[in-house]
Amino acid sequence: MIKNLSGTIKNFVNENIKIILVGLVAILMIISTAIVLSLYFGGDVSRRPVISDIQGSAYITRNGKRFAADKNVRLLSGDVVVTESNGSVRISIDDDKYVFAEPNTSLYIYYTDIASKGDISVNLNRGAAVCRLDNELKRNSTFMLKTPNGTVDVRGTVFRAKFDFHENYMGYENVMITEVQNFSGSVTLQLYDISQQPFDLPMVLVERTCAQMITAKDICRYGYLNYNIDLPSLGADALRELVKAENENGLAFTADEITTAFLMAKKAAETESDFPDVTETTETTVTTTTTTAAETTVTETETETDLPESETESTGTTLETHVYTTYSGIKWWEITGNNNPDIPEENEEDDFPDNIIQPETTTEEV
Repeated sequence: MIKNLSGTIKNFVNENIKIILVGLVAILMIISTAIVLSLYFGGDVSRRPVISDIQGSAYITRNGKRFAADKNVRLLSGDVVVTESNGSVRISIDDDKYVFAEPNTSLYIYYTDIASKGDISVNLNRGAAVCRLDNELKRNSTFMLKTPNGTVDVRGTVFRAKFDFHENYMGYENVMITEVQNFSGSVTLQLYDISQQPFDLPMVLVERTCAQMITAKDICRYGYLNYNIDLPSLGADALRELVKAENENGLAFTADEITTAFLMAKKAAETESDFPDVTETTETTVTTTTTTAAETTVTETETETDLPESETESTGTTLETHVYTTYSGIKWWEITGNNNPDIPEENEEDDFPDNIIQPETTTEEV
């Protein structure tokens, strides 16, 4: 009986050998295709950016409607996240990418739906944000932060970007300023002119350094590039996020450097909140030679800029040559007086940034 069954199976195989081979080939092809698709799409896991932490007040604008931000809220592509002066928001993407929006910040994120594949674009309209990528991006993925006058393109790093708009800055009107600090790895910067067109070659910002991109009608340049970062000046909110990043994934800065800077920034913030802003004044009496003497009180204030103290020239690395190049000409922070030919010299008000208190002059008749 067993001999007859074996013969029957043998005859069936001989008669249907072609069909069996075709079936085996089809099964192997299906398995191979599934493996390739799994590797390409990263398991086809849906991307779900969510608010993983929130402090203070913040809100979300979606399709023209505004509602309060809350923990575990999923963000749709294009949602605008706005933090108030006392608020901050941490956004988690794919469990290995984080965007921390500092107080007084407005940003929105565009993204594709498949995790580990496609594009993520963080668009910073106002304020500052710390971006953190714990793992190197795959070849078919991109992560980019955009401001109105520049972009930051990364593969895997931790960096901070800040955007400000000044009606008057160093004698120029309607100035856009993007500042970038890089804490790990390298990032690629692209400066844009007033028409949103790329200006000059992309530049590489190495770790532990910072850059400033300046754009207005009559100027488009780097204020500085690849300069050492003044950590305490970043503020307690940003440094608190960097302490977390250093503890969980490491930075080019040591834990002591970040922690010390955080404590200094926190102490400075507490001291500033304990005392009201007081401007010291110096009174000067001036007697005129006319028949009527006049006593004039002059208020003197010190002006400061956010420009670096270093007197060395700015250096950077271009993607085309990968060598350090030196900018020629007058350094931005050494500019004195009014260098904008479109603004009369006597218009001294434009020589002051909008965040600096200008001197007030009062006159009393004797």
